[in-house]
Amino acid sequence: MIKRYELFSFKSAKLLVLMFLLFGICAGCFEKDPVEARVNTLIQGLGDEDERVSSGSANELWAIGEPAVDPLIKALKDDNPQVRSLAAQDLGIIGDKKATNSLITALKDPVPEVRMNAAFSLGELQATEAVEPLIELLKDENGEVVRYTVIALGMLKDPRATEPLCEVLKRDDASISYDGNSNIRSEAVFALGDTGDPRAVDTLLDLLADKEVGSSAASSLGRIKGEYVFGKLIKLLGSKNPTTRTNAVAVYENIQDPAAVPILVRMLNDQVPEVRIGAAYALGHFNESEEIAQTEQPLIHSLEDSNVKVQAAAAGSLGRIESKKAIPLLAELIQSNNSSLCETAIYSLARYKNPEAADALIAALGNENWHIRMEIVYSLREVGDTRAVDPLIPLLGDENLGVRKSAATSLGSLGDRKAVEPIIKALETERESDVRISEVQALGILGGPEAINCLSRIGTDKDEYKYVRNSAEKGLMILKGGGTVNASSFY
Repeated sequence: MIKRYELFSFKSAKLLVLMFLLFGICAGCFEKDPVEARVNTLIQGLGDEDERVSSGSANELWAIGEPAVDPLIKALKDDNPQVRSLAAQDLGIIGDKKATNSLITALKDPVPEVRMNAAFSLGELQATEAVEPLIELLKDENGEVVRYTVIALGMLKDPRATEPLCEVLKRDDASISYDGNSNIRSEAVFALGDTGDPRAVDTLLDLLADKEVGSSAASSLGRIKGEYVFGKLIKLLGSKNPTTRTNAVAVYENIQDPAAVPILVRMLNDQVPEVRIGAAYALGHFNESEEIAQTEQPLIHSLEDSNVKVQAAAAGSLGRIESKKAIPLLAELIQSNNSSLCETAIYSLARYKNPEAADALIAALGNENWHIRMEIVYSLREVGDTRAVDPLIPLLGDENLGVRKSAATSLGSLGDRKAVEPIIKALETERESDVRISEVQALGILGGPEAINCLSRIGTDKDEYKYVRNSAEKGLMILKGGGTVNASSFY
């Protein structure tokens, strides 16, 4: 039997369904309404043993939409459980609330997959009248049905589900994963956050010590606003359990209350690296000037932490708050032997959009690691400083094709036509198709007579790579029509 997540990848099924439909029409359906005949044929297709036909029929029905609703409601009573299951699924995707009562009835279907899809669809329909029946379905013996019911209740965001969801967390099978999917506990934690109900706070706080769902509990607590959460967290920061402290810090990140700033600064000195990492990362989300005044220097100090991951978290946050004091320090980190730390410093500098950051990135273009050079080139494009054009031009001849490609893309994005002639010259010797495409696209974006002449030659060169030729033709067509070429013009 087909499951919900398997139903959307069979594109080839559409051709089979259409052939099946045409056969039905030719067999004597001319007197019927074409849409009605098509829907009836597709409903029959839901029960086909061939997965491609049944899933293709389901896709076609939800694409038809409202005209298929009544037949799909009727199909919820079909003798074939596969038809009932796929009908329940389609009704949720189509989103017509007239299906609500029939889907509630389907929650009692003897086949688990039908109950599962009916529950999920009621969540998609935002059918609050289904809350009580769904709460009752939490008692189902089938764990996968319970998991989908929990998800549906989370979609409905109804506080009536809070206590039942808390009880579900205690189920013996709540930690079992089905077919590699998330388990009941994880979904229940997310659903409790969706309700936003303060009554879930104590249950979620207790879960912060849980290595499996503690981080999810932190995320859910961050969606439940109130002094009650904030106050209890302070006590948990003193817990002897490092998992609890780590996840408590994550809650402060999600709450983003300015009062959390001094607390998070203090946690930068925690003895456990994971706590310091969380605190350093969280502080990057506080961007008001009075908050930055409290966080900037402690984060700079964390760049010297004994743990590289703490250093990386601090570097990332310094970039997010655009600390000018940190620019020379981030420039030094680009030379780090740790690639993760080096890349974080590059991404952080790209956020600044100012000359000093551009200078730091330009100075690092000679890095021996080709991957680092490529990331710097793309970051210079993000900074958008045209002073990077001259230093980028030599990289059109870099030994690594990824660097050459990124250099061409960035030169086009920066928009300075002084790059046109060097790009044309690079095309004379470049042999890699991917790089040639980027160079041609850059010429299209930069424009001008020289670029147009080059694109004309490439667009008519039968020996050129097909995709390169196509890019040249697209750029040329827009330029000759007086339009402006941008990166999206080629897609």
